Amino acid sequence: MTFKKTSFLPLLATNLLGVLNDNFLKTLACFTCVAWVGAGRQSMIVTLASAALVLPYLLFSPLAGRLAAVYRKRRVLVAAKASELAIVGVAIVGILGRSTVVVLLSILLMGLQSALYSPSKYGLVRDIGGRDGISYGSGAMETFSFTGILAGTMLASFLAGGAPAWVSCALLAVVALLGWIGSLAVKAREEEPDGQRRETLDPLRFTRDMCRRARSFRGLNRVILGLSAFWMTGAMIQMTLIVYCRGAMGMSDFQTGGVLSLAAVGIGAGCYLAGVLSGRRVRLSLVLPGGLATGGVFLAIYLLPLGGGTFAVAILLAAFSSGFFKVPLDAWIQARVEGRELGMMLAYSNQLSFLFMLLASACFGLIDRFFGPAAVFLFLGILLPTVSLWLRALSREEEKQ
Repeated sequence: MTFKKTSFLPLLATNLLGVLNDNFLKTLACFTCVAWVGAGRQSMIVTLASAALVLPYLLFSPLAGRLAAVYRKRRVLVAAKASELAIVGVAIVGILGRSTVVVLLSILLMGLQSALYSPSKYGLVRDIGGRDGISYGSGAMETFSFTGILAGTMLASFLAGGAPAWVSCALLAVVALLGWIGSLAVKAREEEPDGQRRETLDPLRFTRDMCRRARSFRGLNRVILGLSAFWMTGAMIQMTLIVYCRGAMGMSDFQTGGVLSLAAVGIGAGCYLAGVLSGRRVRLSLVLPGGLATGGVFLAIYLLPLGGGTFAVAILLAAFSSGFFKVPLDAWIQARVEGRELGMMLAYSNQLSFLFMLLASACFGLIDRFFGPAAVFLFLGILLPTVSLWLRALSREEEKQ
């Protein structure tokens, strides 16, 4: 069917506001809770806040997939955004009461809420735009996601410095309210829910079962592993930039934040352009040049002596190129997995992606300890091109069809 780009706006706005609130609350907690408990516990606060947003995806993705299959996805979306209002209430109590435990609890609840409606949210892309709108919708969703990450992080960094606590609380509440209103405006043509789905809710068994079922879709496990490699790369780059910019590049915290912001802008722009250039098709042919370009920039950073400005531009280019790697893989899943099975496979993809993000922490720690943070660029400069070449065979099959 012919789709209108404007038909995606309510979903895109809802996605933007949800991601913004997630990152605003997490970043705000990292600043305010450290101020309450002391700098000596900074690492503990940052670790707990990050884990609170990640662990729900690992543990509750099976339930999220079932919700997307058994209920109408729009209904799940609206219910999740309504629950965000209550979660924000918990966060406000913690912030105004200066309770680290309550604030961290609110982050955990926010992570749980995000995990439970993620497959429904992304599953609506095809329901709104039809098959012709898959590539554009996938690219736009990622653009708005990274815009939300950037906006939430920057707003929290700005307000935590000197604004009264009630200002942050008001912003959390307003964003949650607007997100709920946006979800009510979403219109989609969904397949009938499958109330007979009874997949396991055990995370380990779910991973095993979904891996086996994904084999019935030729190339699906390969695509999901490709997306997991993307998120692993993103997590490692984020950690590396914080260490490398301050140490090797001699940048201030403000300059480091600027480089991180450029990375978010680059990914968002790359994702959007990849979606637009794909038009009404899923173009896996973009994956290889996207992965090679991203890896090539990382190798250049490792091999060449770059100044601060040149380094920032290189990070922007790498991030931009990575959008061409990611969006076709997202769109491929949307196009190939039929009916309510899509929600289950999106949940499976979420689970593996976040597992690889945890793996990224271990890899970063080992590489940094034995070879230094610069070696991460060498590692990633090899990883993404290798994965891109591994996916090339699937792309060739698509071109023949």
